[in-house]
Amino acid sequence: MVTKKEYNIGLDIGTTSVGWSVVETNNQKVMRKGNKALWGVRLFDEATTAESRRIQRSTRRRYDRRRERIKLLQEEFKQEIDKIDKDFFRKLQESKYQESDKNNKSIILTKEEKKELKDYQNKYKTIYHLREELINNQEKKDIRLVYLAIHHIIKYRGNFLYQNSNFNTDNLDIKEQLKELFALLYNNIQALGIPDEYTEIINFDKLEHDLLNNSKNDTKVLLKEDLEDIINRNFSIEFGKLMVGNKGNLNKLLMIEGNKIEISFSGTDYDDRYDEYQSVLGENIDILDILKQIYDCIFLKKIFKGNQNTSISSLMVKYYNKHREDLYFLKELFRKNRKIYNKMFRTGKDLCVYEKYITNKIDYDEFRKEINKLLAELFDCGVNINQDLIDKYTLDIKVKIENGEFLPRITTTDNGKYPYQLNKSELIKIIENQGKYYPFLLERTSDNKTYKLVKLLEFRIPYYVGPLVSSKKSKNAWLERRIDNVKITPYNFDEVVDKEKTAEEFIRRMMSHCSYLLNEYALANNSILYSKYKVMNELKQIRINDRKIELNFQQILLTEFFEKTTGTITEKKFKNFLVSSGQYSMDSGELRITGYSAENKFANNMQSYIDFFGENGIFENTSYDIEDAEKIIEWITIFEDKDILENKIRENYKKLNESQIQQILRKKYSGWGSLSKRLLTTKYYKDKETELYKSILDLMEETDENFMQIINNDKYNFQQMIQEFNNIEDDKKLNYKLVESLATSPATKRGIYQSLKVVEEIVDYIGYEPKNIVIEMARSNEDKVRKDTKKEYIKKLYDGCKDSIENYKKLKHELDSHEITSQRLFLYFIQEGKCLYSGETLNIEDIENQSLYEIDHIIPRTLIKDDSIDNKALVKRECNQNKSANYVLPREYRNINQKKWWKHLKDNGLMSAKKFHNLIREKYSDEDINGFINRQLVETRQITKHVANILKSYHKKSNVIYLKAELSHNYREKYDLFKFRDINDYHHAHDAYLAAVLGEYKENFMKKKINFEMVKELNSKIIEMNEGKRKSLRYGFVINSLDENLSDIVCKISENLIDKETGEILFDAHSFNKKVEDTLYRNDIIVSRKTEVKTGRFYKETIYKKGLGTINIKSNMPSELYGGYSNTITKNLMLIKYNDNQKKIIGLPMAIAARNNSNEIDMFIKSQINLKKNSTYEIMKDVIPFETEILYNNQNVFIKGYSVGHKNCEISNALQLKIKKSQMIKWKYALQYILNNKKQYLSDAENYSDEIIDFLVNLDIYPLFKKELDKIKNKLEFGSLNLDQKKKIIIELFKIYHCNSVNANLTEYGLGDRIGRMSGNNITSGTIISKSVTGIWESKYEF
Repeated sequence: MVTKKEYNIGLDIGTTSVGWSVVETNNQKVMRKGNKALWGVRLFDEATTAESRRIQRSTRRRYDRRRERIKLLQEEFKQEIDKIDKDFFRKLQESKYQESDKNNKSIILTKEEKKELKDYQNKYKTIYHLREELINNQEKKDIRLVYLAIHHIIKYRGNFLYQNSNFNTDNLDIKEQLKELFALLYNNIQALGIPDEYTEIINFDKLEHDLLNNSKNDTKVLLKEDLEDIINRNFSIEFGKLMVGNKGNLNKLLMIEGNKIEISFSGTDYDDRYDEYQSVLGENIDILDILKQIYDCIFLKKIFKGNQNTSISSLMVKYYNKHREDLYFLKELFRKNRKIYNKMFRTGKDLCVYEKYITNKIDYDEFRKEINKLLAELFDCGVNINQDLIDKYTLDIKVKIENGEFLPRITTTDNGKYPYQLNKSELIKIIENQGKYYPFLLERTSDNKTYKLVKLLEFRIPYYVGPLVSSKKSKNAWLERRIDNVKITPYNFDEVVDKEKTAEEFIRRMMSHCSYLLNEYALANNSILYSKYKVMNELKQIRINDRKIELNFQQILLTEFFEKTTGTITEKKFKNFLVSSGQYSMDSGELRITGYSAENKFANNMQSYIDFFGENGIFENTSYDIEDAEKIIEWITIFEDKDILENKIRENYKKLNESQIQQILRKKYSGWGSLSKRLLTTKYYKDKETELYKSILDLMEETDENFMQIINNDKYNFQQMIQEFNNIEDDKKLNYKLVESLATSPATKRGIYQSLKVVEEIVDYIGYEPKNIVIEMARSNEDKVRKDTKKEYIKKLYDGCKDSIENYKKLKHELDSHEITSQRLFLYFIQEGKCLYSGETLNIEDIENQSLYEIDHIIPRTLIKDDSIDNKALVKRECNQNKSANYVLPREYRNINQKKWWKHLKDNGLMSAKKFHNLIREKYSDEDINGFINRQLVETRQITKHVANILKSYHKKSNVIYLKAELSHNYREKYDLFKFRDINDYHHAHDAYLAAVLGEYKENFMKKKINFEMVKELNSKIIEMNEGKRKSLRYGFVINSLDENLSDIVCKISENLIDKETGEILFDAHSFNKKVEDTLYRNDIIVSRKTEVKTGRFYKETIYKKGLGTINIKSNMPSELYGGYSNTITKNLMLIKYNDNQKKIIGLPMAIAARNNSNEIDMFIKSQINLKKNSTYEIMKDVIPFETEILYNNQNVFIKGYSVGHKNCEISNALQLKIKKSQMIKWKYALQYILNNKKQYLSDAENYSDEIIDFLVNLDIYPLFKKELDKIKNKLEFGSLNLDQKKKIIIELFKIYHCNSVNANLTEYGLGDRIGRMSGNNITSGTIISKSVTGIWESKYEF
């Protein structure tokens, strides 16, 4: 009988790859089976959110509903119009077709009809002229004209932002909106520095007055002055830009780090990019929403300023006349120079400036730049210009251009700012004027509340309804009906649709799930229970005069302070309560409070509790309790539609009076938390002393531990509870639903799901379960929080304590004149320009001089590799040498003066409490050292634990281990086993192997009892080493414990490293490290890529004019007449055999595949292989996914795309670049300099760059690149290049070989910018290689 070898699986889970390895237990060997080494890489494209699809779906739905409104309108008019012209609606429908289009044009207008049409166009220059006529004239008009006017009103009805049925610009309260804006800024963007007394300081009346100023420049200047001493200067500048319709910088506006993000409220830019802004700001998107509302209000107030008549038609007619007048002036002026005139008005191959402007191809800002440029050109060219024209330009036109009032357009994206009420009032006037002659116009709805046509205008399907299909008929619908089998119209909507149930179902779909109990819904953000949890959690981290708040006083604070204090809990309010409570006194000096989640204030409060149970609360003098309040809070969060909310309140809480109901309706609670009620309140932990079961919330009340400490504390075992609640059925087949509800991004979910499939296939292949599965997950971008820019952060800290900084003026000047581009500079400023250990002044000009100043780790890296700012100190070199690798600072630095200065830094936010305590420590306890070791071993992220739980549910015999990615990184760094992402994809498998072996080491030797005295002895031994050896031991205790030079002490630290009976050393560090090093230079790695059959859109959305777009917009609209789409998107590939034995790979377009018409498919295939109509062919393979690997012209490639127009494929390299171990050992330091930008290896790069280039240009296993490589060799004289040029060339050469679609760019050397791109391939022979998920199994098909 063959003994089963025990094995471990290592996983390195990323967002575009999963590295995997199968390693024999206890010997660090990659397992082999058959002729394969079992380790590899699974590659895939990063998953994205469904935002773009959702936007497109919403747009389609909006257009469908608009068409439905027009259809209903035509039904109302049909009988009356048929009396005059039975073909009227068909003529309208066919008006988009050209007269030469005989297939679509069924009715040709007679001469009389054409003359009638021309007369109409002469009389009514625009549709608004017709509307104005029908509003102001009570004479009978042709019913067709009435229809056209009402059709335009119904089609472009305006926005629904203002709730009152009658709109009046006087009711637009900009001042109240400004107050709401600054409240949001004060509560959410602390970096702006808004003072607590902002409501008293800001003159909101003056702000409103300045916003309505007619001059854009004056408005910007005045706003800057208004806010100068109140808010960050950048905000006031960007605020001014946005409010006058210019583009602003979102980063400066709201203090956001990262790439520049532009924003504008003019046009559709804001709506188009809304999802982008929301992804950056999260819940703070409310700030942009209110800014946009203020901008829209200003726009409306300005255009109707001083006008009693708020008619859109009158306004547009006025715009038309102004435009005509301005156009006449501009043509007169530009006629003085024909060349400039043509640029402005004559469209040739390219559109002229005027046509781009009137067709909305450019916005007003771009138009202003263009026209000012042409005007400057005109005035500089020396032509004679009439003085009257110059005067008119100087005194009138120039100001108009600057303020956006020149050549006003009738059709513009700003039309979306008009409220529907303006169109409604015009519609009513037309109905009442013409209803005398056409009675059907006066028909009213069944409830007799309004005219039917007004109902058609006003009716809007609520956002929460979605598709008008029953939830029983489509998984993508959630509509709940009261009446089945009835068509929904504006007139019967309320009777047919159950709005309450539909709204509730919609929000349930949108609600986030608990981050821990995956099948539980999260609590509402303003839930009283959730608010209590947040407040209690924040109180755990508060320190008053460096001391924790005692437990009993935390409860007093909750009940007597938080539950009775409205609004933001500022430091001022908190200090006042502390003093008034008698617990703290001001006699001994200032109360110092640290640990807030927001800046100088609490981030959380109990406002929702106060709303219901505080003084004059909603439930005052009622018997309703917290459960009732929680239900109402949830409803307010769910139902934005106040009508539904009101109905539910009245139906379920009949004892509430009218005043209380209105109070509820005025509340605005939004958003969902991340935790569920079940997680917080389930009594799972059994207290051994009391025998009582306790919940997380109970423990937060009874202990000093915060939420994360409780949930990760093995004593309470809440991780076991989470695993039980998330338990997956034993017989459940692996599918994507397992990861769908995880609280993480789609990209991370895809990586997790691919890793589950990889493990499933490995176990299936080997035939039995692994002993251990080790998971390593890199931190994703979603874990990174945007913060203020470093410079702004320091400026704000300095402003708060400038009186106590002795060299403030000098530091302020240095800060203003330096950009903080390095960590040394950041440390310099937060240390007030002094050595942190000695307090001596540092010279900013020498800050990067490593022989003078060094960055020291306060807790030595021999114990823990903590590279955070909290563990770093900028110090003079001699101070660092004096400290050496001691655990604590020498006593000479911990003197009274230094401690006083450090305390000053801490009290003013320039140093954390953690850093302060590490500086003043006299020793580290065993508990401290144990904590440092555990931090290197214990993974706290819940997402990793969820993955472990899923794996455990499928592989019950296996132990699942989490490994921190930092351990692998530190091991690589210590032993110079560098990672080179730009060479190939093998590093993912290497990382998985490291995870497997380090995870096993951690499990076997690092989880047992640690002898802390021996840890201290180990550190002492390291201190005695020379500096060179010490540098190799700066990676923390866990990685240092693998150093063979320290084996004699390390074996005494962990009881599992030595056999107690024989004294034999159970772990050989030398052997371990040798095997790992040899393995990480191996290249026998399996690589597979996830293939893809495409779904989604048929073409890229851009419609090109005739001659450019080749794909019909609609099947009956030929592109040669109407233009069309370009860039067909292909669903999959096919292999076709024809003309006896010819073969070719072609692509099948999405549109043709979707229609699934056999004749159309047949015609398409023949067109791609140039066959005549009656010729035959055979489909050898009907579905070949993209990213399939094939051997083509003796090189492995992936098929990336297919061009229908050119009838050929785009491919990319699939043959991973391999470099031998001997070469990698020789070149690795040079490659560190070249690929990873490590400057310390400059000399290695100088020595080996020529050798590396020679290797790369002479590879003979890539025949498809031979031509390009020959060009490079012939064109470049490598010997004459400097190192920077060689570095650039090496980087670009690696891009050629990498297995992706990135191209090399060598244009500066006279070569192309797309070297390595392989498009235009007519694939007529090759071998299709089909691989399993891991690539262990593969099949080949030669053609």
